Amino acid sequence: MVTQWDSKYETNISEIDSQHKKLFRLINNIETVYDENKEHLSGKSKILVDAVSELEDYTLSHFLIEERVMELNQYPELEAHKKQHDRFTDKILELKNRLTSGNLLSNDAELNQFFGDLLKFLRAWLTNHILQEDMDYKPYIKFNI
Repeated sequence: MVTQWDSKYETNISEIDSQHKKLFRLINNIETVYDENKEHLSGKSKILVDAVSELEDYTLSHFLIEERVMELNQYPELEAHKKQHDRFTDKILELKNRLTSGNLLSNDAELNQFFGDLLKFLRAWLTNHILQEDMDYKPYIKFNI
C-alpha cells in the first residue's frame, strides 16, 4: 500500500513540504522494490540497502533543516520535537544495522518479513509525525530559512 501525498500533510512551509514529499517518494521506492520482488528479495539486496541508506541520509538532513526552522521561530516544543527525531533516527540506524549484519540479506523469508515490518513502521511514523507533531509547530512559523 503505497502512501500518497495529500494536502492534509502540508505545513505551508515550502521547503518542509518539498522535503516531506521526497520522504514519501523514498519510502514508496522501497515499497515498489519490495512489492515487485517479494519472492526473491535477496536478489535485490543491494538496491534495498542503498534505498534504506538514502532514506536515512535524507531524513537526517531534513530533520536538521526542520529543527533549524523551529529554532529560528522560537518554537517552544523544539526540544521535545528533536527527541522524537532522535528516536526515529536511532530506530532507522538499528534497523539498517540489523539489515546489513548477519545473514538477513540472503534469507528471502526473513527479508520479506523485515521489509513488511519496516514499511509499516515508516508509513505510520511519517504520516502520524507530520499530521500531529509537525502541525503543532505550523502556527509558530513566521519565516523560513
